[in-house]
Amino acid sequence: MSDKKKSPAAARPTSRDVARLAGVSQSTVSLVFGGKAEGRVTPERREQILQAAQTLGYRPNSSARGLKLGTQKLLALGVPNVSNPYFASVLKSVIGSAAANGYATVLINTGDSGEYGNDPERLLLSLDAHAFDGMIFWEASWTARALEIMPTSVVVVDGDSSADADVFIASDVIVREMVDHLASLGHTRIARVGFDLEANTFRVRSRAYREGLQAHGLKYDARREIELPFGETSSSSIEALLSQPDRPTAFVCDDDLLAPLVYRAATRCGLKVGESVSVVGVGDIELASLLEPPLTTVAIPTQSLGEAAVDTFLRKRAGQPTKVSTVKTKLVLRDSTGPYIA
Repeated sequence: MSDKKKSPAAARPTSRDVARLAGVSQSTVSLVFGGKAEGRVTPERREQILQAAQTLGYRPNSSARGLKLGTQKLLALGVPNVSNPYFASVLKSVIGSAAANGYATVLINTGDSGEYGNDPERLLLSLDAHAFDGMIFWEASWTARALEIMPTSVVVVDGDSSADADVFIASDVIVREMVDHLASLGHTRIARVGFDLEANTFRVRSRAYREGLQAHGLKYDARREIELPFGETSSSSIEALLSQPDRPTAFVCDDDLLAPLVYRAATRCGLKVGESVSVVGVGDIELASLLEPPLTTVAIPTQSLGEAAVDTFLRKRAGQPTKVSTVKTKLVLRDSTGPYIA
């Protein structure tokens, strides 16, 4: 009777292997993967250990760690920009739904400006190391890798299409509805103000804007599509556009946060929002109703989005079948849009 043993190559890498490759002690590796490295392990050495873990394909035993530390019920919410108030509302919904099921929620900035920058592998290793049970995050270029590392614990929000997401936000439908609304009011020179970001959402919205114009027989003019960095406070590019003889009479804004820049540009050009120029936003954050005039916008309800995301996570975790949840958006009409005035 043969006594077959696993070859060393087939064995799962251990923290001892990581320590050996990184040239550190096993206890130092434990500090990093135990979330206790702050002030005890230099950033350079921490990076060295994470790199060694990535090279070896090392993954801590999250279940064992959770049972030992009593931190098994953790859910991460990854958003592309934590400073956007829309995501604060999403967080509130996720926290409530997760807490009702015994999970604590941790917010993580997954965007380029976040702690992990353009290194998603390090982010995913860190999540796995800290015994998170799952992650809800906006679709990104590293979605496939996340699903590979945590296949039954990752919930993807947004995406290019419903095939790419667990909770789908139809950005193309949103923009088409905005353009349809403005075209129905007689506007033919419709501009777009978006964020200059790599996120799929904004690429989809740019494409949908062009398709929306085409559907109404309107000509696309590249001068009327402006993309600004997140947090931009200057409205000079919009003012320049509004100063042209064939200026736009209406704007679609990819986010409610962009609308104040259009409002300010219009005021500086002697135009009145809701009369001389119409503006539509996306999100329906609190700011939308505080602007004067109040902003017409497409609401993306955060309560139902958060509930759907947590419900999908729980079903995946339990090995139950799931289906794509499409968030129902709604055009909220306020006073920032009005009929075209020749």
